[in-house]
Amino acid sequence: MSAVKCWVGWLSIFAILSLLLSCATPASQPEFPPSESDLELLGTTRLCDAKPLILASWEGTSFTRKPWGSGEQLQRIAQSLQPDHDRFYFFNEDDVFVGGVFRYLDGLSLQPYSVLRGTLTQLNPTFEVYLNSTSLLGGRSLQTAVLYRTGDKTSTTQYLVLESDDAPKLLVASVAIDPYEPLLTSYQKAFLPGFELSQGVEGRTQGGDIVSEKAKDFLALQQFARGEAALFASCGVRDARTAIKAYTKAISHGFEDSVRLSETHHRLGLALQEEGLLQESRAQLEQALTIRPNVPEVINHLGAVVAQQGHRIQASELFERAIILKPNYARARFNLAEALEVVNPSRAIEEYETYLALAEGIPEEEGRATLVRKRVKKLKGE
Repeated sequence: MSAVKCWVGWLSIFAILSLLLSCATPASQPEFPPSESDLELLGTTRLCDAKPLILASWEGTSFTRKPWGSGEQLQRIAQSLQPDHDRFYFFNEDDVFVGGVFRYLDGLSLQPYSVLRGTLTQLNPTFEVYLNSTSLLGGRSLQTAVLYRTGDKTSTTQYLVLESDDAPKLLVASVAIDPYEPLLTSYQKAFLPGFELSQGVEGRTQGGDIVSEKAKDFLALQQFARGEAALFASCGVRDARTAIKAYTKAISHGFEDSVRLSETHHRLGLALQEEGLLQESRAQLEQALTIRPNVPEVINHLGAVVAQQGHRIQASELFERAIILKPNYARARFNLAEALEVVNPSRAIEEYETYLALAEGIPEEEGRATLVRKRVKKLKGE
C-alpha cells in the first residue's frame, strides 16, 4: 500500500488499516472524485507546512494554543469580518500541519458558492447525521446534516452540510492528510457546539471509526498516523526513520484493538526493512503474525525479508502460504517466481505467467510486468 485510495463513488474513509489495499483498475491514473470549490478554507496555508512558517503568517492575529495528544492544536478566534467562523489547526509532534477544521457556528449559506454546490451534487453522501438542537439555526429541534467526502492522492476534505429549504448550509469543513483524517473527522461533538448527535452516530461511521481525544488509544493512533504519513510520503518525502520512531511509540502506547496492534508491527517491519535492518524487520513481521496469523500481505512481506537474508527455500514457503490464502495476489506470485528461478525454472515460468495475467491493466505493476516478460523469455531460452 502502497498508500493508494480506492474511489467508489465517494472517497472511503482511509480508515487507518485500509492503506494496504489498492484499486486494480485499468485506468492509467487514479480517478478522484470532483473536488472543485470556490470556498477557500486554507488560504495561503497548505497541508504539510511547518508550524513556524504558519505562525509567521499569523503575525498580529489572535489565536489560542493547547495540547493535541503529542502534538498541538491552534485555534484562530473568529475575526470581525467572519464573526461566526472558527478555525482549528492541528500539528503533529514534528510541528507539521496535518489537518484543519473550520466551524461555522450559525451555518454558512452555500448560495454564493456555486462551484462548491455543483461539486456536492456530484458526490454521493457518505451518510446522514441527525442533529438535535433547540437553540441554533432557527430553533428547529430535529435537523438532518449530510456528510460529503472528496480529496486527492494524499488528502481528504469533508463537508458537513445542513439540509435547508432555501440553500444548504455548511456547518463544518475539514481538510486532513489521509492518515490523520479519522482523528479529525468533522462531526465530532467538539466541532458541533449546541448540537447533540443522534444515538448511534457518535463513535462510528460507514467506513471507519471516529477517533476522539477521549479514546484510550488516541496517542497510539496518532503515532500510527504519523508513521503512515512518513512511510508513504504524504508530504512528498518518504522518511522511514521517522516512521520507525512513530510506530515504535504507537506500540508502546498500546492499542485496544489487536488488529491495529498487529498492523502496527507490520508497518514497523516494513520501515525497518527499508532501512536495511532485516533481522529487526523480520522480528516485527513475525510478531504481527503471532497476533494475526493468516494475513497474506504480512506473510508475503515476511517472505521478502527472508529472501533478502538469503533463505530462498523458506521464503518460497512463505510466498506459497500467502498465495493459498489469496490466490489472486499478484505480488506474491512475482516473489515466488523470483525465489524459484534458480532451483525450479519451469515452476518459476508458470508463476511469472500467472503474475502477468493478474497484473494486466494495473498501472503500478507495469514496470515489473515489463521486467517479468524479459525474464520469461530468458528462462525459455528465446
